[in-house]
Amino acid sequence: MTMLETMISMVILTICCGMLTSTISATMQHNRIKRERQVAVEAARAILEDLHNVDFRDVFWMFNDSEEDDHEGGPLAPGAHFAVEGLRPLGDDTDGFVGEVLMPGSATLLLENERDTNLGLPRDLNGDLRIDDSDHSGDYLVLPVQVRIRWQGTGGRSEFKLDTMLADIRRGK
Repeated sequence: MTMLETMISMVILTICCGMLTSTISATMQHNRIKRERQVAVEAARAILEDLHNVDFRDVFWMFNDSEEDDHEGGPLAPGAHFAVEGLRPLGDDTDGFVGEVLMPGSATLLLENERDTNLGLPRDLNGDLRIDDSDHSGDYLVLPVQVRIRWQGTGGRSEFKLDTMLADIRRGK
């Protein structure tokens, strides 16, 4: 083998080693990102289970973004925000929690006339076949919910959303 052939072989070998190292590194980062996403999916599923384990009439006041309507002496309301072990909050996150339960309305009011395509609004929430601007926190039959998790991940800002519609099929007007 000549000196030129040896040098060409060394260059090719160096390029191949670089490609292999790059592939291994990218695969490891991809696996970390997949693990983070799986943690987020599992956390959203667990919150959805928590929503199902509460009496349907109590879901809104227990998981909304207000403490004003929490029943004194009643069960402890977890609220709208939650932490997820293994996920870091975004740098600009003001509450320090990565998870949030979103429902229609604001604070203590459950409104069916607001515009929110993620929650399928406007829509009739209490079964009276009309959409109005009244508070339906005490008479809803369906409740659109979004569980949203935002975190600072290995690959940068990450987000997972789980949209669902809760319904009380046992109760009627």
